[in-house]
Amino acid sequence: MTISYTDVFKLIAISIVSFIAIVFILRASGKRTLSKMNAFDFIVTVALGSILATTIVNYKESFWSGILTFAMLVGLQYVFTWLSVHFKQIRSILNSEPSLLFYEGQFKDENLKKERVNKRELKQAIRKAGYVSFDEISAIILESDGTLTVMDKSDKKQIQKEEFIFID
Repeated sequence: MTISYTDVFKLIAISIVSFIAIVFILRASGKRTLSKMNAFDFIVTVALGSILATTIVNYKESFWSGILTFAMLVGLQYVFTWLSVHFKQIRSILNSEPSLLFYEGQFKDENLKKERVNKRELKQAIRKAGYVSFDEISAIILESDGTLTVMDKSDKKQIQKEEFIFID
């Protein structure tokens, strides 16, 4: 398969135009579009990457449809995230709640099983946070975005279990 200089030039031009169009669309949609917030945002981000790749590689057939699809997906994400901010029912569909996995010396085995997290992963999380032992830890929470938050016992304020989960 040979590629002509014209094809190379077209591919470079389409890549540049696609990049500029996508940057414009993403800047117009706000910071959340590419944030690591939850599974919904992750799925949209992966789909955006796939659309971009398809648009560039198959530009002869799909350039404008790719740009339009990209814009539509960003627009839909904007609408659904706006709805999730204003309506609890939508928020509960799109976003998961944080899960308490360890609290005051006790592993929350039911939550560990439900979230498919094992104790080794919790141990890794406390090491990454700079601790050696669970004795130094007050709580470990699996956040909505999949990260583990480690809270130590040295906090001046007494941590209450109810404070870990945001209640509307």
